[in-house]
Amino acid sequence: MAAKSAGKKDWTRKQGTPTAKKNVASHKQQPSRLADQSDHEMESSSEDEEMYDSHEDDNEDEEAGDVSDGDDEKMGADINNNNSNGTLEKTSGQHKRGLDAKATNAEIMALNETTLLFKSNLFKLQEDELLAETSVGAGSKATRGLDAALRQIRDALGSQDSVDEMGVRAATKYIHRISGSSKLATGEKLQIPFPDPPPSDDMLIKLGFQSPTVINVVGSYPLGMAVASRTGFNVDMVVQMPSALFQDRDHLNYRYFYKRAFYVAVLFVGLKQSAALRDAFDINIECMHGDQRLPIIAMHPLKGVKSLDSLPGGVVVRILPSIAHDTLPLKRLAPDRNHVRPSHIDPAAAGATESGDDPSSSGSNSLPPTPLYNSALLGDALFLTHMKYLFETAEMCPEFARAASLLRVWHGQRSMGGTQVGSHSLARTQRVTGFVLTMVLAWLLRGTMPGEVTERRFRLSPTMSAHQLFKSTVEFLALHDFEDIPVAFGSAVDMAAFASNFGAVFVDPSGSLNLLAGVQEWELSELRMAARQTALDINHHAENRFDRIFLDSRLTRLAVSRYDHVFRLEVDDISRFLAPSTGGGDGSAASVARRLAELDHGNAVTAVQSRIASFLSSALERQARIVAVHPCVSDAGLTKKESCVFFVGIIANEDASNRLVDLGPNPDAEPQMAARFRAYWGERAELRRFRDASIRLAVVWGANGMSTESRSLILPRMVAYLLRRHFSIRATPEVMIPEDLLVVDKARPKAAQAFGDCVGRLFTLSARVIDFAQSMDICGPAADEITFERAIGAFDQLQRDIKDMEDKLPLRVLALHPVSPGLRYASLTPPKPLALSRNGGDDSYIEPLHAIIEFAGSTKWPDDIAALHKVKAAFLLRIGECYAAVHPDSQVDVGNRFFGYGAADGLTTGISATRMASRDADDMDYERDNVLDIRHAASGYTFRLSILCDHEGELLARKVRELRLAGNPSPATTLALEHAHRRWLRTNRWRPTHHRHIMDMCQRHHPSASLTIRLLKRWLSRHMLLGQTVGVPEELAELVVACVFAGSSSANNALATPASAYAGFVQSLQLLSQWRWKEDLCAVDFGANIYDNDDDEGGELSRLKNQAMGVWRSEGMSAEKFGLLQKEFDKAQRKNRITNAMRIATEDDPAAQWWGTVPPVLTRRIRDLAAASLECVGRCVSAGTDSWLPQVFATPLGDYDFVIRLDQDVVCRKYEQPPKSAFETIEEATNAASTGTNGSVAGGDSAEVFKNLLPTAQAQSQSQTLAHVKQRANPFNQPGMVGFDPASMFVRDLVDVYGDSVFVFHDVYGGSVVAGLWNPAVVGKDVPFSAGLHASMAPGKREASSSSSSRPLVRYNVQDVVNEMIRLGDGLVADFAIQRA
Repeated sequence: MAAKSAGKKDWTRKQGTPTAKKNVASHKQQPSRLADQSDHEMESSSEDEEMYDSHEDDNEDEEAGDVSDGDDEKMGADINNNNSNGTLEKTSGQHKRGLDAKATNAEIMALNETTLLFKSNLFKLQEDELLAETSVGAGSKATRGLDAALRQIRDALGSQDSVDEMGVRAATKYIHRISGSSKLATGEKLQIPFPDPPPSDDMLIKLGFQSPTVINVVGSYPLGMAVASRTGFNVDMVVQMPSALFQDRDHLNYRYFYKRAFYVAVLFVGLKQSAALRDAFDINIECMHGDQRLPIIAMHPLKGVKSLDSLPGGVVVRILPSIAHDTLPLKRLAPDRNHVRPSHIDPAAAGATESGDDPSSSGSNSLPPTPLYNSALLGDALFLTHMKYLFETAEMCPEFARAASLLRVWHGQRSMGGTQVGSHSLARTQRVTGFVLTMVLAWLLRGTMPGEVTERRFRLSPTMSAHQLFKSTVEFLALHDFEDIPVAFGSAVDMAAFASNFGAVFVDPSGSLNLLAGVQEWELSELRMAARQTALDINHHAENRFDRIFLDSRLTRLAVSRYDHVFRLEVDDISRFLAPSTGGGDGSAASVARRLAELDHGNAVTAVQSRIASFLSSALERQARIVAVHPCVSDAGLTKKESCVFFVGIIANEDASNRLVDLGPNPDAEPQMAARFRAYWGERAELRRFRDASIRLAVVWGANGMSTESRSLILPRMVAYLLRRHFSIRATPEVMIPEDLLVVDKARPKAAQAFGDCVGRLFTLSARVIDFAQSMDICGPAADEITFERAIGAFDQLQRDIKDMEDKLPLRVLALHPVSPGLRYASLTPPKPLALSRNGGDDSYIEPLHAIIEFAGSTKWPDDIAALHKVKAAFLLRIGECYAAVHPDSQVDVGNRFFGYGAADGLTTGISATRMASRDADDMDYERDNVLDIRHAASGYTFRLSILCDHEGELLARKVRELRLAGNPSPATTLALEHAHRRWLRTNRWRPTHHRHIMDMCQRHHPSASLTIRLLKRWLSRHMLLGQTVGVPEELAELVVACVFAGSSSANNALATPASAYAGFVQSLQLLSQWRWKEDLCAVDFGANIYDNDDDEGGELSRLKNQAMGVWRSEGMSAEKFGLLQKEFDKAQRKNRITNAMRIATEDDPAAQWWGTVPPVLTRRIRDLAAASLECVGRCVSAGTDSWLPQVFATPLGDYDFVIRLDQDVVCRKYEQPPKSAFETIEEATNAASTGTNGSVAGGDSAEVFKNLLPTAQAQSQSQTLAHVKQRANPFNQPGMVGFDPASMFVRDLVDVYGDSVFVFHDVYGGSVVAGLWNPAVVGKDVPFSAGLHASMAPGKREASSSSSSRPLVRYNVQDVVNEMIRLGDGLVADFAIQRA
């Protein structure tokens, strides 16, 4: 000890960029000294010495060297003496540099780093601050308590007594005895965590225990790469089991894992017997990666332990058993070898195929290989080898540790392990960990690509900064496919053996272990997709996306919004699911093969997970980009459960998933592919001839006239069909249509027949949530026949008809600009055609489709506003006359938008100039102008046309300028003119521009955006928050959805752009519930040309592959234009014009003034309701029921001060409410079906129906289509009243009269309730009486003080105002309830 203390040197840890000061060359001078160290030198000592002390001088040269098996133990001990950055800096003996010394190359590079590598200084500072806040390293002040606890754990592990070898039965009794006598927290006897299948009592195996030969801390913590995440961080302590406990043949038939399990049980009891550790930690046995073969001891610090409470995020100390590299013959653990014999699974299965236990016999090669079994054993033997390699890499590359830390932070924000789905928590079974990413970075620094003519030792330069290394690694992960191109650290590796037994291959430095063993295809696909998005974000030319890259974890915290479709799959019996035909084990070759495949995964739940994922991925290879399967934590433990719950998430390929025909192979050209296609789809697969004369198998999911709602359910129908046909899993509620149910149970595959009637249940909200996008009028058969395409086609025909009348009009018609939501796929329901009957057959409400007529320019327009409006009215009359002459069956009317109102001065309509000056007029619908209503005879749609006159806008702008230059003699008139000019711009400029953007997004790029907009509008309207009069304008609601599908900022942080209405709706709610409107700019980039839903073969990935690493660039809004948006946002912040109000900017509207902002009180209401709705969605998915879904679309009326109930008979739009079936839960629908009230087709017991007799959309004529649409009489018996809605007019009157004192809420889509909140700034306060009070007042409750005012005090007369509201709504109001005065 004296010699050791004398040899110590003064080492200090410096923050910032770590620099390695050790001489790497000296390590190579004496490579033999490392091999001379015996294993006993590395044994744990009971002496109280520091685990992280520095080394002696003569040990400095022994810390690194070539990767050799003989150096593992020594290397692990050396690594534990490293600090948190993985590098140390020697300060003693160094000379300080003078001020006149020249700058070194490193210093010059550091000075230029920000300019060369980062877009701004802010990103550099944010990255440094992130590492400073999240990095956790040994030996620091914050980890002193942890280091002391690790020494206690080391002493407890090294001081346990040996246990003589014994049989399985005696070992079980021994564990029961010592666990029963010890003070275990549960008070129960400990069961040895044997894997499946457990050893029999008479198995010839000896289980014993000896003190560990090596106890080392390994992993990211001693290397300085550990980061504190939202789930904490791990500290791994390797406990090397003595080689004397094992025999040469223990790699066969789980013998090693049985001995390992007994060793873990003894260690667990020993740790539990330590009072100090028991008081500081919650000690449990867990499975590493969910693998039952790899039980470990996890120690979670208890709350209240002061020495461990200071650690950021929490810590988990994991005890990992291991073996020395030479304990077992590792060469026998090649991936193409079998080490689980059939006789071990079922003694009756031992036959001619098994040639004993001789590993050299050729009979073992005829058995299916066990690559995952072999990899699990290899992993225990290579802990220290990997540790040594990473240490050498850190010595070679100074920034390696910081870059690895950035990778771990980035990956941790995107990991789904531990994410909550309602009451369930997803299991941490993912095999792509921070260690794997660190090894990828090490390979990029030191590895070689297979097939390279000349070995390139360094693909990345060791002199790169941490940011450069992180960026290059992410770009590599974004482009590289480990399945197509296997990767190995060296060239002397049998890649064929690895490639034939693993999907993805990444061979470690030893050349024997695949680091991606057990990694499923969807895990790598998610990693690759996340890396692609991050690579674009890093190089984004317009904005700083640091938060999106490293901090934002919204979609990992909320799993229900990560995927386009989320299914809850509950399997009743895992054993039947895996091997249904075996029963109790029939000993057949097929049964043994299935059992071997199950056991190779190490866990029955993991085997089911892999089988579901691989089956659905293969069957839906064109429709689904990713099929992810996540088990729950409660179902991924040590014991084999009878039932378990999985959550299946699908990221869809939007184009392919909505196609009506799924094309298969040609049976003659590809017979094997055709046979597999038929096996998947059964009788659904048909042989068809197509227009290009090709003959192919195909599955037809619908006709050409299928609605958007039905198309969005094609993929859920496919999943339900496949799982029911092949696994007897039934969907609840059923998403398949009768045509699917007729054939799904016919001619099932033999492997699926043994599942019986029902093995599990499937639930998804994708189908249920769409019910709320429908209405009472358009549901059932009409939903598939009333489409947006019909209305758009009718509008195109109208445009052609009007253009054909150019010779009869004074000016040439340039174009008709649609501005109606129904003509851009954004109205709540598709526009409904109406029967042209003049005998009371009109619908209760006729929704006009707005459009603007643009004429050729002319200088003859008058300069007087009133005269100009009269000329426009004359134009409309002329157009109506000409159109009626050509189309006598159509109805043509010219009038004003608001009945009974006139424009006396041509500026305002129905509102005085004083009123206009006192409040903003943005709550009024469209411009106040004359219009032309045309009821199209051929289609049944009603179009409302107005005229665009550029001269009018110029005239209004000129008048405003003149009044301002004249000294503003009349402020009210000036303000009225400004509002008139604003209305003109909004009607004739802003709305057409907005219409084109939304139309382009919904029609060309993101078809699911249309249904998402409709769902969001339904949600807002059901909560009485939609409408320019009472809440969020329709255009602003559409921009919220556009933020999710085309947001330029971090509004959308999903793996991919939503490809379903369910995902878009949930992500829209997430945006509304979490966005910080006051602090962050929310912008929409309609100009982005990169769409995540493009196919990889011909879309974004193929374009990016052609680019060199480091030049990734996302297209869209330029940096100058985005800077303008940010400048306007900062300007509004400085002027305090942003107060938590909803505000969305676009490239055309940088100041976000087109549609205004939503007041803060409504924004807070929307945020709270969105958060509550997301919670209900999570509960539904978690429990597998839709019981909470109606609550998402039901607003609590108890939050309002008063509620006005309208007479249902006079609510014209009441039939636009959701159908009653949308509010029926699964239980209610089941009860209705059991009583015979539901006549739907069930199961396969129905009679045969010929497909050519089934109704198709092509066979429906226009008359039949209109017959399906419910024609309801107008409640006022006034046919032809276009756009007449007395309920909305009543609400508008309430806002106009009482807008200063009352917040009014109403469902614009036929709601029969009007709710209100009193403005606390006006109501309930005593104010001095004056003649200018615009409300009914009553004497105040207190008298005015003589010092303040001599006028009497008055207060708002609530009761009189209520009586006025009732009188104003005479004939409409059925009840008025005051809930709070």
